[in-house]
Amino acid sequence: MSLRHAGATLFGAGLFVWAVAYVVLGPVAGSTEAACLDPVALADYAVTGVQSWPPTLVYTDGCNRKTLQPLVLWPFLASVVGLGLAGVGQVLAERS
Repeated sequence: MSLRHAGATLFGAGLFVWAVAYVVLGPVAGSTEAACLDPVALADYAVTGVQSWPPTLVYTDGCNRKTLQPLVLWPFLASVVGLGLAGVGQVLAERS
């Protein structure tokens, strides 16, 4: 199996698992529930923490902290890696 096919397979499998996990589990694993008195602007959203193991991404919307579901985050990252591998495999295939 070439690098291009392996990357495309990883991309497709990662995207499929991501979509199923997103629908079944939902994107947020935990959240604080504070009432926002002021309207939330797009500039108020920010990533406040990234942890590699266990995979965790925490962001805020100006009022509440939200933690992304690790089982939604990992397949998405796998699909991004697969897309990169497929691109490298395509470039290598065109050179030969």
